[in-house]
Amino acid sequence: MPGAGDLREAPGAVAAPPRSSFLDVWVLAVSGVRPERADVAVLDERERERAAKFVRDVDRHSYLSAHIALRYVLSRQLGLPPERVAFLREACPNCGAPHGRPALAGTDQPVQFSLSHGGDLVLVGVAAAPVGVDVEQVPEPQVAADLSARLHPAEQREIAAAPRLEVAFAQVWTRKEAYLKGIGTGLSRGLSADYLGATGLAPLPDGWSVLDVPVAAGYSGAAAVAGTTPDTRVLDLPPAVIEGDAGAFD
Repeated sequence: MPGAGDLREAPGAVAAPPRSSFLDVWVLAVSGVRPERADVAVLDERERERAAKFVRDVDRHSYLSAHIALRYVLSRQLGLPPERVAFLREACPNCGAPHGRPALAGTDQPVQFSLSHGGDLVLVGVAAAPVGVDVEQVPEPQVAADLSARLHPAEQREIAAAPRLEVAFAQVWTRKEAYLKGIGTGLSRGLSADYLGATGLAPLPDGWSVLDVPVAAGYSGAAAVAGTTPDTRVLDLPPAVIEGDAGAFD
């Protein structure tokens, strides 16, 4: 992978080579990150306070790893030290309050991002257009059957016809969450309002591209990006990056 060296020790670090239309999805296995080595120094006070509220160590480690991963990926993209990457919340499309899609603050670079973590995996999506990513563990069949009833009718038919309904459900669910993150509403938008299935039983939302992201067995991953399908890469994020070695991008 092309790298930018140790960005924290190189104030003049150069950003990743620009691409006019792109989607990079970085995949991290949290189990590869040593908790005592996680580079928590790059996080801001709000992130550390939130991490401290987790009761279970495994949940805290997952949260910390995900947010450190986001900072290092954006650091590489922007050419900034990870601790200098700043965030804001866009206006919610439903109510206008500032709890919509997360975005970068203090930069005019056309970079959008999305973050998801579930089980042992983290996805970080970075694009030149609004983007959402999601990763989930494949649920038990009964859980999948129960939740499927809340989805779009065409999605329900798609899942019911699949050889393994729980796998089909996980694929539809991650595609849907990725899209809802991308438009900035999250799950506050009705789950039955849009078709995000993979078999074409109904039209996908106009103006969006939806992709399945290859991840480990037992998981499902997806990305949604505004516009036509861009130049897309799915990349492994080395655990050493989360431990402070930005040179591991190389």
